[in-house]
Amino acid sequence: MESSSKEPSSEADQPEEEHPVKSDSSSQPIKISRLLRTEFDAKYQIVNLQTPLNAFMSGHYKQSFAFHTLRSRLPVVLTNVIDTLTRDKTELVAQFASNEFAQAAREELKIIIGLISRLKYELQTDKPFHNFTGEEPDRELWNNFISHLPDGERSFYRASSLHAECYLHRKLQSFLENSIFLKSYDFFAKVKEHALTDNMDDVLALTKYTRRSENSLEVFDELLRINMWSNCNDVASDTEIVKQTNRQVLENVAAPDEHVLVNQAAEIWRCLDNQKPKKQKQVDFILDNAGYELFSDFILAEFMIEKGLATKVRFHVKAHPWFVTDVTERDFKWTLEYLSQHADYIISLIGKKFLQFLDEGKFELAPISHFWTSPHAFYSMPHTDPELYSSLQSSKLVVFKGELNYRKLLQDVCWDTTQEMSTCLRGFLPSNICVLRRVKSEVISGLAEGVGQALSRQDPRWMVSGSYGVIQFVDGSREFGY
Repeated sequence: MESSSKEPSSEADQPEEEHPVKSDSSSQPIKISRLLRTEFDAKYQIVNLQTPLNAFMSGHYKQSFAFHTLRSRLPVVLTNVIDTLTRDKTELVAQFASNEFAQAAREELKIIIGLISRLKYELQTDKPFHNFTGEEPDRELWNNFISHLPDGERSFYRASSLHAECYLHRKLQSFLENSIFLKSYDFFAKVKEHALTDNMDDVLALTKYTRRSENSLEVFDELLRINMWSNCNDVASDTEIVKQTNRQVLENVAAPDEHVLVNQAAEIWRCLDNQKPKKQKQVDFILDNAGYELFSDFILAEFMIEKGLATKVRFHVKAHPWFVTDVTERDFKWTLEYLSQHADYIISLIGKKFLQFLDEGKFELAPISHFWTSPHAFYSMPHTDPELYSSLQSSKLVVFKGELNYRKLLQDVCWDTTQEMSTCLRGFLPSNICVLRRVKSEVISGLAEGVGQALSRQDPRWMVSGSYGVIQFVDGSREFGY
């Protein structure tokens, strides 16, 4: 099961620091690195397999993106947070504590850095999940969830990767919630702000491009695709690729068509294109990333309002900082204020327009719910948070943005790529559902027969490259969603 030094190594087996060797003298470090990696696999029962069909994504499977995330990506996230706190400690102490309490704030900062370092160690050594024991408002929800996990699924590499990632980010936030001085601090605030400010040329271009849009399926389809590809602006993307992708989408919207694996824009359009002028139509956006993507969400919502596809768009944000770049209430409001006060007249005008939409009730910030930052897949919402589920039932269409929302819709299960999404939702269908997602993990459903196999032959990394996307629709008007 475990890989040995005698087996041919796959790309997933290669440590990131390895390079082709040119002489015998340089091969020893590589052999040592492979040995250490093999010892890790053996110690934590990692198997050198892809995730089996219909199994939960998990770091237990070495050839999965879940393993890569746990082994490589998440430790970097925690290291970056530690580096930020260390670098900015003087600034943070001055910002959050008066002179009289400066020393106490410095000591607290050291404690938080230590807690994050311990969390990183627990991640890297597959330690079990711990209960929450502080002042977390969702403490009971989390502790109840952890207590009901099977005994063999309560540690980072043995659990579903969805549970492991959510637990890590929730623990990280709890260190601030239980602090004295840093309760209101956001580890990732500057990252999210730069995700907008560094892309203002693209914001201006998108604003100009969409000012005189016709009320047609063709334009709606364009906006859905632009919105889906705006997810290129998450922090894991290469900056130059991000900018190139934005401009390519605007210059030639048809160019990336072959990379849109499912496009059900016409069905989404028919769902919303009701010609009864007095009929109230609410659309809910379950948001993903702050920055340029959030601006793109506003542009799509603006089109829905102005073309009569919706009378109100309600935005759902995260209750606290989450998965680095996810939108919080603070990010939502900061973005609108930043746009409205921008030096460029056109950007300022669009920002003021969006603020006016808020004042008029055309845009609305939904009540904050801790369900979105829980470890629960969405099928559990009717009994875990029935009030939230009931509120979504009043919507004509619920738009789920991005990778994490997609994984929660499909429970982070390795489905057959041709499985119908309505089946994968396990009864979760509060209303009509739209999904806009760049594919960045091996969780996907609803593809046509043969598409997945053809892509695997052409590009073995197609599921994790972010080069492909889906615009999917599930009709919630039919009984039981089937």
